[in-house]
Amino acid sequence: MTGPRIRHGAAGLAAAVALLVTGCGLVPTPEQTPVRTTPATASPAPGDQAQQCAQVLAEVTAIATDVGRVGELLATDPFGALALVGSISTRVGDLETSVTDPALLERIGEIQAGWDALVADAQESLASGDAAGIERAGTALAELGDRVVALQEFCAGTP
Repeated sequence: MTGPRIRHGAAGLAAAVALLVTGCGLVPTPEQTPVRTTPATASPAPGDQAQQCAQVLAEVTAIATDVGRVGELLATDPFGALALVGSISTRVGDLETSVTDPALLERIGEIQAGWDALVADAQESLASGDAAGIERAGTALAELGDRVVALQEFCAGTP
């Protein structure tokens, strides 16, 4: 019966990741006031870099909020928590859909690569029973947090 063990392990890892993100402040909240995000299916924003930055930072803030919700959902709805992790992955992958600025796209690509690596390692760790995956997830989240800070600094005009 590896299925239930993997699901419980996935839930535990998701909880650990959520606690690391929310408890340690690894994904900082942007200093700008969040704005309404547009659906991922929207066409690229014709606005300037500042407008695109505001939109991306608002979505990153919403994603960080949902990452925090993963831990809350685990207690009452573990399958919902796992579904939310999947939704977060999709939204991280869709960050570039409303951006045309090459410099901003580069930074978004770094965030996407970090998230994809984190998720791939977590899945592999769960499948193999590798308990060190939680520690690696913490390290990966710290690196991801650094990438988010770099995005915020870029959008604020400080390289």
